[in-house]
Amino acid sequence: MKVKKIMLAMIIATSVTSCLMVGCTSSAPNIDKENYTVEEISDLKKDLSKRISKDIKSSGLRLIEARTDGSFVLSLGNLEYMKNPPKQVINYSMTTNKAKNKEILSLHCVREFSYDEKLSDDNKFMMATYNIYKSLTNTKLSGREFFDEVEKVFNKGEGTVKLPNMGDVIIEVNKVDKSTKTLELRLDKEFTLK
Repeated sequence: MKVKKIMLAMIIATSVTSCLMVGCTSSAPNIDKENYTVEEISDLKKDLSKRISKDIKSSGLRLIEARTDGSFVLSLGNLEYMKNPPKQVINYSMTTNKAKNKEILSLHCVREFSYDEKLSDDNKFMMATYNIYKSLTNTKLSGREFFDEVEKVFNKGEGTVKLPNMGDVIIEVNKVDKSTKTLELRLDKEFTLK
């Protein structure tokens, strides 16, 4: 009887410890499964929306509105009072393709820069991009390491940023014209429903 109580106490202690350890880890959402139930997709939408909202706010940008489709309207701070304010967009949406029985996730973070503009690691859009990348990939890269890799490509004027553990996330610098380039983080993913 005493052995059973000790074993039961060990099992409970192990279970509680496991739950606490799992509860404390902040892992990236599981977006690599073959098939998803409707409930799993619903949970995934809520989780991603919460994560992205938090990432935007922690970068210093302000959400003016979070729409039901998952897209966000951002405050540009004082940038909207500049003569030619930069264009920046963070859009997250999850749409249903009923014909193919799929949900389609689209996440785009895009900011326009003048071609000769230098990238600043304290730029709020850059911070939001890092925060979003970090929460989607569980990267161990510091903000400084992330910035250095993005800056190398940014200074070339165009190209794709190569980082560890990127999964389906793409970070690119695109030349628009002689005077303009964009920095973009993009994730497009299809989820097959069971």
